[in-house]
Amino acid sequence: MEFNQFDTNFDRFKYIIEDNGLRLIKKRIASSTDTFVDFEDIGSKIIIEKSRKVLWLIISILFFIIAISVFIKRLNGGKVGDGAEIFHVTTSLFFFAVFLITKKNIIFLTQPDNTNAIEFIGSKRYKEKVNVFINELLQRRDLYLIEKYSSLNEFLPYNQQYNNLVWLYNLKLLTKEELNKKINELDNIEFRTDSLKKNQITNIIGFKGSDSTDEINDENFEE
Repeated sequence: MEFNQFDTNFDRFKYIIEDNGLRLIKKRIASSTDTFVDFEDIGSKIIIEKSRKVLWLIISILFFIIAISVFIKRLNGGKVGDGAEIFHVTTSLFFFAVFLITKKNIIFLTQPDNTNAIEFIGSKRYKEKVNVFINELLQRRDLYLIEKYSSLNEFLPYNQQYNNLVWLYNLKLLTKEELNKKINELDNIEFRTDSLKKNQITNIIGFKGSDSTDEINDENFEE
């Protein structure tokens, strides 16, 4: 699935959902970047940010003040160039229009700790399409993670598989019942070597962290 966006700075964004992650291609007038994000690094937290460049508003106000000053000076009989007020008011309106046009609505898809943010343009033109794309992206991510990390076999260490299941549970990709069932299946596996059995120190995949076990975010969980 592909999704394309364009912003007011003529920047182009292309999002491609691939088999194991998301490819993001950004093309600007003078540069371009090609970034790939693994499904494991894609979060589901959504942050909406709205911003404008206040500089344009300040310039607009400044020219408007000058226009008023020129007009007052003309009323008091001062020497003022023809059309000076019109020039300054027009310039003020121009920068005010720029201030309005350069408004940015940005949608960020991030991890719970706001890392690995994926940026989308969130203007009215794109908002609905962005929501559809994010839903599709998260569905594809969830299916990938469940298929990859809930599959059990006798060739991987017990602790590694156990922690992968807990990680999926904490992501809400497994229910408590499904987690218990998977752990029971894991307990009954005949591992190929003793070093793969329970309580061995292992390297964990499926989530970030240096600990050999992952905390289950449910006080009522019972193995």
